[in-house]
Amino acid sequence: MKLWATRETRVELMMTFLRVVMGVIFLSVWSYNLSKGFYSAHGWAHFVQHYADTTKVGLYADFLNKVMIPHASILAPGQFTVELVVFGLFLVFGVVTPVSALLAGLFQLNLLVATSGTTDWPGTYIVMAALLLAVSLSQAGRTLGVDTLLARRNPHPRLPVY
Repeated sequence: MKLWATRETRVELMMTFLRVVMGVIFLSVWSYNLSKGFYSAHGWAHFVQHYADTTKVGLYADFLNKVMIPHASILAPGQFTVELVVFGLFLVFGVVTPVSALLAGLFQLNLLVATSGTTDWPGTYIVMAALLLAVSLSQAGRTLGVDTLLARRNPHPRLPVY
């Protein structure tokens, strides 16, 4: 198999594997959240209220209570779309991978802060953020992804968006 012939191509394939796995994880969580009603305005507000009530970061709790929760009717469908499309499908199919992986990594750091007062193990969010940063920097969408097609048209974009 030509793709497996050199160290560089093996690294590219492993980064592609991580990209797809991370996308599948987001799709799995998205599906779970959808089945629990967390993308309705009421469900989302209730879910986020738990983070506001338990986080150990006071400024973050204030931000959730005063900005995010009052706008649940706008933010719930927004999160529904971003988690499905940008974090899930874009990572699985390798579409603007550096951007989608970086945003997904920042979302994991957000969850790290949100869960600071819960029994969640913080390492989960740290590891996911680190993996997503690696996927982003490696431009993993250029191997077996839509980013390959974009790179053929313009291999050196001004900003590394693919």
